[in-house]
Amino acid sequence: MALALARAPILRSAEAGRRAAQGDRVQAGLRPNPNFSFDSENFGGSGSNAGIRSLETTYALSQRIETGGKRQARIGAAENALALTGLDIAALRLDLIREVVRAMAEAVAAGRVVEIARERVRLAGEVLRATQGRVEAGREPFVQQRRAEVARETAAVGFERAQRDAGLASRALAVLLAAPRVEILPARAPWFDELGPKPDPARASGAPLGQLDRARLEGLIAQRRAELDLQRRNAVPDLSVSGGVRRFREGSGDSAFVLGLSVPLPVFDRNQGNILRAGAELNRAEADAERGRLYLDAALADAERRLDQAWRAADSLRRIVLPAALEAAGFAREGYAEGKFSLLEVLDAQRVLSDVREQLNGSLLEVQQLRADLARLRGRIDSAVTPIIPAGGR
Repeated sequence: MALALARAPILRSAEAGRRAAQGDRVQAGLRPNPNFSFDSENFGGSGSNAGIRSLETTYALSQRIETGGKRQARIGAAENALALTGLDIAALRLDLIREVVRAMAEAVAAGRVVEIARERVRLAGEVLRATQGRVEAGREPFVQQRRAEVARETAAVGFERAQRDAGLASRALAVLLAAPRVEILPARAPWFDELGPKPDPARASGAPLGQLDRARLEGLIAQRRAELDLQRRNAVPDLSVSGGVRRFREGSGDSAFVLGLSVPLPVFDRNQGNILRAGAELNRAEADAERGRLYLDAALADAERRLDQAWRAADSLRRIVLPAALEAAGFAREGYAEGKFSLLEVLDAQRVLSDVREQLNGSLLEVQQLRADLARLRGRIDSAVTPIIPAGGR
């Protein structure tokens, strides 16, 4: 998990988005720049205005004054957007952790399928050798040897397929870890066999307080609300105040002060369209949040139910079914060597044993993956840590 969190490009991309939101927050708090103007009048004309004898020069500074609390509203909208990017990064981290756990469990399970297939090949080889001995001794017809050969070749084909599937699972994990290759050692993964406490769907509750996905839904609503407030405040006209000095060439360079005030008249553009759009976006965010909360509750209940079923299946297979299948297969092989059982009975016992092992392996895989899904669904805000950025990542 630590390796994936340190290397994942998607987290570096999300962190860049957070820094972009920080830039928006800085920009939102800046005030408008003042304007400097220079005007010259009454020159280059005719009569008394010929040349520059009647030149009038004005130097002025003007400043737009934001009204209606626009700056505070803009800052609030930017801060909500920044907080939302932080929640998005936390969600991406939890998503990545879940995918790593699922991929790791898939790789371990695929490796154990290879072991099961290898054992199937070995057992089929033993049966073939025993059958050959019985055929040579005249106690079995040759067709039984051919049947044992077919069983062994079928097991070999299954072994090759299992190896290919294990390679695919290993490469999928390597992609998540941004590594060229990953070597999986199923025998050194005791966590895969841990079923954990017995689940109880009857005690399953909804999403916990501070659940990350709910916080993201609420954060999006807060952002949309802040944007609507900003657009309403943008409908209030801003004032522009100016002040300067005018110098007259006539009259021995007399001067005078100039003051000005400019107010837009909201006759046509009152920001109606942006207000309408922001209100619709808020309504959509509220509807999406309601749908998202229902989905989270349903997903949690479904995952709890499926975990309970997988846990019960794995527990039953490991405690009851697998020991019985091992005992039956052992008796069948010993009895066949002594002439007490037929080849079909031996092959059937081996097939049942392999099927039970595969079923147990699949149930353990489902348990681990469902626990990863539940951990993601129940992920809280306080479970998110500061994003890890590798050296040179910035």
